[in-house]
Amino acid sequence: MNLNIKMRSVLVGVRRHPARAAAIAVPVLIAASVVTGTTIASARPEATLAVPAAALTAAPAQHVLLFDNDLPKTGAVVKTTPVKIAFNEDGCDHDYGPGDDCVPWKIPGSTIAAQCAWLRSMGFGALKVYGTNRQHLPEDAQGYVCTSGA
Repeated sequence: MNLNIKMRSVLVGVRRHPARAAAIAVPVLIAASVVTGTTIASARPEATLAVPAAALTAAPAQHVLLFDNDLPKTGAVVKTTPVKIAFNEDGCDHDYGPGDDCVPWKIPGSTIAAQCAWLRSMGFGALKVYGTNRQHLPEDAQGYVCTSGA
């Protein structure tokens, strides 16, 4: 018997009796999977990208803004405004030394000699008194404190 005639008779039988189709189709599928070594469950779709390959190398759309649009350009001048601080708010006693020195408002040490030694250890040399010697440090005739080994 010719293979085409067998297949045609199977198809005609499936059309006339759909309930019998399952009885015929399942063994045929099982036989086909045994012969080919694959199963219906092992058939997997081919992997695809979520976006077309051309979109991966395309330029960004016009509505996309770059993150550095609002940054100042190189060479831009930044204006700084000094902050006004009330007297002694910074913890410095500005009566001693030039204005940029920060002599502590309360110099550590229990004696005057210890206070002068602490100032020297912190890099302060002889300090000029520009205001009041409120910490009562030893002062020489020129208005400098902690000049001797005191």
